[in-house]
Amino acid sequence: MAPRETSGRDRRSSTRPTVRGVGFLVVGVASGVLAYVIGRSELLYAAGLLVLLPLAGLLVVRLRPLRLTVSRTFSPTVVTAGAPTVIELAVHNVSTFASPAATWTDRIPWAPHRAGPGVLPVMPAGATVSATRGGRTSSGRLGYSLRPSLRGVYDIGPLDVSYTDPFGLAAGHLAVGTSQSLYVIPVVVPLGESVSLAVSGEGAARLIQHLAVGNDDDLMTREYRTGDALRRVHWRASARHGELMVRQEEQRSYPEARLIIDTRSDGYGGVISAFEFSDTGFTWFEWAVTMIASVGVHLHRSGFLVQVLETGHRQIAALGDANQGSGQDIEFLLSLAGTRLNEPGPVIGDGNDERALGALGPVFAVVADPSAETLRWITAHRRPYETGVAFVIESGNPAVAETFRSAGWICIPVTDRSDPAEAWASVARLAAQGLGDRR
Repeated sequence: MAPRETSGRDRRSSTRPTVRGVGFLVVGVASGVLAYVIGRSELLYAAGLLVLLPLAGLLVVRLRPLRLTVSRTFSPTVVTAGAPTVIELAVHNVSTFASPAATWTDRIPWAPHRAGPGVLPVMPAGATVSATRGGRTSSGRLGYSLRPSLRGVYDIGPLDVSYTDPFGLAAGHLAVGTSQSLYVIPVVVPLGESVSLAVSGEGAARLIQHLAVGNDDDLMTREYRTGDALRRVHWRASARHGELMVRQEEQRSYPEARLIIDTRSDGYGGVISAFEFSDTGFTWFEWAVTMIASVGVHLHRSGFLVQVLETGHRQIAALGDANQGSGQDIEFLLSLAGTRLNEPGPVIGDGNDERALGALGPVFAVVADPSAETLRWITAHRRPYETGVAFVIESGNPAVAETFRSAGWICIPVTDRSDPAEAWASVARLAAQGLGDRR
């Protein structure tokens, strides 16, 4: 999914005298006053010229404004938090006359809130200047690079363009186009390959191994019957059995898993409006999103149908059959880019679909300090025969971890600085320890 391309006409413009123009006006007025004081009429001509030139410059800039459109290309189109992206500009002159040389800056949501400045060369009527078409000017490439440190959906733009009259006495300023969305997805940490097998149950584990190998031998087969199509013959199974074997028509099911994330602000020790980048609650939630992203992508690529449950209003996309392609990973991560904390309300899990609520298989939850009501709702999603894993971000409330353990969950204490891969690896150890204790 690429950011929206915007190429609207100039929406906002302004005209003002430059420092040189203001100097001309001041000297002109002073010359006029001096002409009356000392009685030298020739100074009046100089004063009139000095005043009229800036006014003429303002008139020229005002009556011949630039008419431009702009589009941006992000490379890559979807960027991971902490990774760089290059933004290339394409500026088109839609006016019927050539545009003068100008300077540009692009609005960005981070300090110093301006990218650039750069130089726009003179563009004939109908011409386009971009990074690949005449975009190398004396100031370099028509574009810039960003390295967003936090996930989110950010507005880039509009493009601010400034130009002057031929004498540099008046300046015009305009905002070209509107903003385009830059999607910054959370970091996906590679997780170990063995943990999902340890926590998914024996039947699901065998199926995942077959899916990972991609071998057709795991398909159900039967003996050949008259009328069966030859394209359904399973030659490897036939060689092993000494007779023709064909693939069954039965639909093969895939193991399911559920991810639960607390998206209510009261579960992170603060109020949404009070969260700042350095606040503990903010870093807790960002770690939770990173963990959900990593676990979701890992399970999906291992063959799971991954359903997502939220304690607040639904924001996150599910991950379906891995055979449907990797596009679902992108949709899932894009939804995480825009996931925000919800205000606490009377309804928990509002908007979770019936498919997610009724899914089977292991369940993974990421929480910090949920309310008692939220905690009851989460723990109730683990059925007696299912594996539940809770990643509890240490919040100074030991009752949260104890509640999960009492409900039969595997509890993994973490902090907002924990490595998600290490937290995931500890699941297998605790699962094996619990299995040994039961034996």
